[in-house]
Amino acid sequence: MKLSQIKSFVAVARCGNFSQAAVELDLTQPTVSHAIATLENHLGIQLLFRGKKGVYLTPAGESILVYCDRVLQSIEAIGHEANRYKSLGGGKVRISAFRGASAQLLPKIRAAFKIKHPQIEIKIVEEKDCPQVEQMVYEGKADLGFTILPTAKDLETIEVLRDDYVVLLPPNLDLVAAKDRHQISWTQLLSIPIISYPNHNSCFKQIEDYFEAEGYQFQPAEQVRESDTIVNLVATGSGAAILPQLSVFHIPQGVSVCQLPKPLQRIVGVATPKDADLSYAVWAFIDFLNQIDLSHTKSL
Repeated sequence: MKLSQIKSFVAVARCGNFSQAAVELDLTQPTVSHAIATLENHLGIQLLFRGKKGVYLTPAGESILVYCDRVLQSIEAIGHEANRYKSLGGGKVRISAFRGASAQLLPKIRAAFKIKHPQIEIKIVEEKDCPQVEQMVYEGKADLGFTILPTAKDLETIEVLRDDYVVLLPPNLDLVAAKDRHQISWTQLLSIPIISYPNHNSCFKQIEDYFEAEGYQFQPAEQVRESDTIVNLVATGSGAAILPQLSVFHIPQGVSVCQLPKPLQRIVGVATPKDADLSYAVWAFIDFLNQIDLSHTKSL
């Protein structure tokens, strides 16, 4: 049974003759006649009486016409629903993100995305760290998550940004490197007390590996969970800090920013459930991320 046969049958039943139905369907009359003949042959029953004054439905044709109408209505509804999503007339994207991404990246990304797709709702949920973000995505509680690559969970990922680590120097420290974003030396870095994240933080592990790769041991003088607290401690002269740029929300007066002896970056990526049937809205958001340049979104 073909859709063209059903359309031909419904059109002839409504019009009462083959010629007018053919005009409405933009087909030839023989094509319409053949479609209905093959439908009747397929079903094994006669659907129409063909007389000199027109065409009439058989009792079986009257009953089957009801179901054919339903089929065509369903086809039309499918088309409307598909067009609604093609035009992005609706939909929601649930985004989970670590604090730096939700504060520094997502407000600007969402604002730009809403200009292009105003009908799509973007909901942002901020998590403490990347493991919580990835768990939200893994459990289907978020459509996608901004995290640091590689992920701990088995997720599909794309890279969106390289986030550079920088050194924040306190106002009471007199170093040439503190001016004009100059590079600090290993000798200078090792002579300064460092305020860092706790050991379980992903940034701590990356900095620790960075030191070990150069033959040094990372031994922070103080460990604090929140980035804002670390920055404020630097501002009061308690020590220096090594932080990713996205984690630095403000630079207090007197605090200087300089580069590490060797570059250190973390890879910010977007993670989605593996082999998931993503909505059209989520695909649109991912496609938007692939088209924009985020390299200058955050610069100290």
